Amino acid sequence: MAEYEEIGAFSEEEKLAAQMAERFVFDHAAMRDDEEFWKRVKEVFSDQQILELLTLIGFCLGIGRVLAILDVANDCPVNLTSDPSEDPSFYSHG
Repeated sequence: MAEYEEIGAFSEEEKLAAQMAERFVFDHAAMRDDEEFWKRVKEVFSDQQILELLTLIGFCLGIGRVLAILDVANDCPVNLTSDPSEDPSFYSHG
């Protein structure tokens, strides 16, 4: 069971959206033909919401792969400090 299914912080809609993303990433072909899954999805989301969710999931998956191929994470490191004063580059633009 995925963590998002165990955590009580997510609504049933959010859990279903996370399941859509997980299935899209790991086995999109099987997802297409799973009538029971789509029945549950259509009980919760409109056709427009389904299209928007799958489009966003596809975009995020695709851009993540592009950034990994180009090794962008190592070219553009991100400082995750919560205090800008701890990061001198925060105030510089070059």
